[in-house]
Amino acid sequence: MKVDFNTNILNSIVFQYPQKGMLAKSHFPSLDKWINEEQKPTINQLVSLAHFFQIPFGYFFLNELPVKEYPIPHFRTQASQPFKPSSELLEVVETLRERQQWARDILLDWRETKLPYANSYTTRTPIEKSAQEIRNIFALPEDWACAAPNWTNALRFLVEKAEAAGIFVVMNGVVNNNTKRKLDVKEFRGFVLHDDYAPFVFINNNDAVSGKIFTLIHEIVHILLGKSASFDLRQLQPAEDDIEKYCNAVAAEFLVPGAVLQNELKKTGLNYEQLARVFKVSQIVIARRLLDLRAISKTEFFTFYDKHINKEFKQKETTGGNFYNTVPYRISKRFFRIIYSAVKQNKLLYMDAFRLTNLKPKTFDLYIKKHLD
Repeated sequence: MKVDFNTNILNSIVFQYPQKGMLAKSHFPSLDKWINEEQKPTINQLVSLAHFFQIPFGYFFLNELPVKEYPIPHFRTQASQPFKPSSELLEVVETLRERQQWARDILLDWRETKLPYANSYTTRTPIEKSAQEIRNIFALPEDWACAAPNWTNALRFLVEKAEAAGIFVVMNGVVNNNTKRKLDVKEFRGFVLHDDYAPFVFINNNDAVSGKIFTLIHEIVHILLGKSASFDLRQLQPAEDDIEKYCNAVAAEFLVPGAVLQNELKKTGLNYEQLARVFKVSQIVIARRLLDLRAISKTEFFTFYDKHINKEFKQKETTGGNFYNTVPYRISKRFFRIIYSAVKQNKLLYMDAFRLTNLKPKTFDLYIKKHLD
């Protein structure tokens, strides 16, 4: 039975989520004809369409699409006006929420247990204790950074450790694989979607490495607290919020332990370059830690930050990357391994695997050959 519906609603959805709209056209060959009112779908087709876009079936009969609220708190270092997320940020958050729900369901189906550290701490926990807990989760000594050749490798090393501990880490600078829709680092550096079984961390890959390292650990502290959020962390400064201040303090203590830094300062003095080499973080993160320890003033820190952040971004612009080397981070290596296992166990159709990973069949197969075979 063919059914009448408000085609403007469908058109609005496709416009808001163009990547998903393109995928929908492969699932529903008559989609353009439905939008242009050249054909009408059946009730079953419309139900499937609602399920695909993850909206209530009744939306198709409304006069206009309801305003979608941003689903997690957003913390800004300087918040003078109400936050209005971009369509890019909204779509990335929605994409990861869908992946998270699927990952949670399959992990429960496999009888996986709750992550023991998730939602197990509070802001009353001593900062040093929480920093040590992250080292325990990662199975790292306090001087772990000495083994890393540089801070780019340190970031990748920490991502691998986080995923081995059960955290899904995604690094991307665009919406899915659409290079025309870049993510604005001024809007957000990252976000975390907490879940006791399948926490997801997203890092804006347009950020400098110093920001990405700090964001990763900051977001993991959110998982310890059981709190979802997105944030801009401008100049690595938290918003005026107790949770954000706590997450920043723990991240700083993890990356550059205060006691170790004090000892190094006695050896080298205020030598940013030397301290950065010791801790395998950027000089900006060193400056941020020195500010915490009151070894430098806020004015000195901001001056140093503004001078060095441009250098980091220029270094980043000169580096490129092969798609098949970057796509594992755009998806999360852990997530893809679970997807592939589910496909092999006949718990997930290939068509749904392509949709959840935003990969075409050929790319999906090449990824398997390059990274999993």
